[in-house]
Amino acid sequence: MKRIFHLMGFVSAMLLASPAVAQEKILNHVSIGAEVGTTGWGFELASPITHYVTLRTGFTTLPRFSIKTDVNYTTRGMEKNVDIKGRVHMSDYKVLADIYPFTHSSFHLTGGFYAGLSDLGTAHNTSRLEVEEGDGLEIGGVFVHPDAENAVSLRLRTKSFKPYVGLGFGRPISSKHKVGVAFDLGVMFWGKPKVQVYSPDDDAWIRVNKADVEDKDFRDVVDKLEKFTVYPVLNFRIYYNIF
Repeated sequence: MKRIFHLMGFVSAMLLASPAVAQEKILNHVSIGAEVGTTGWGFELASPITHYVTLRTGFTTLPRFSIKTDVNYTTRGMEKNVDIKGRVHMSDYKVLADIYPFTHSSFHLTGGFYAGLSDLGTAHNTSRLEVEEGDGLEIGGVFVHPDAENAVSLRLRTKSFKPYVGLGFGRPISSKHKVGVAFDLGVMFWGKPKVQVYSPDDDAWIRVNKADVEDKDFRDVVDKLEKFTVYPVLNFRIYYNIF
């Protein structure tokens, strides 16, 4: 990933230093855009630094959606079942730079970052946990008591700062047309996700150790989530040239 950023930086420096670029006015146009894709929906502002480099900044949000399932747990030697409801949500600000290596082409390389929520998802039981008063559950090596509402809560965390690299086609700024379109494909690097459980006794979130998870289905879920270190970004954008 570092090599990609270094290459993009070198290309940008060469383009900015060229005589043709030196004669151009920078930040002389602004377009507003709307997008839809794997990051949800969003909007952004775009402006050219040169004919070869465009700066974009904006906001994206993935609408909340819920997932319902159930898991088994054991208390006092008896196996029982409880219903679980999970919610997923993602919102980020972004700062990106598009580099156009070819004068007469809309193909571009993109680098930058997304920054936003660390909590990607939360989950809690929706049916009653049948545990004796004072008892609790061991979840991934963490012993927790249900809270005052008989709930046990978990969450999925990623890094809040997420570098991005990608490529695409299209220019948000056009001297000939008021409306433009663009298409991008890339990856957001958000690190190794962490599954955590809330401990009312410690008043803290504690990481779940998948090796200590007894329920096979839950263990498989934790294992798959921890391997999901990048998020694919695919989006379509439409722009209107303000000035």
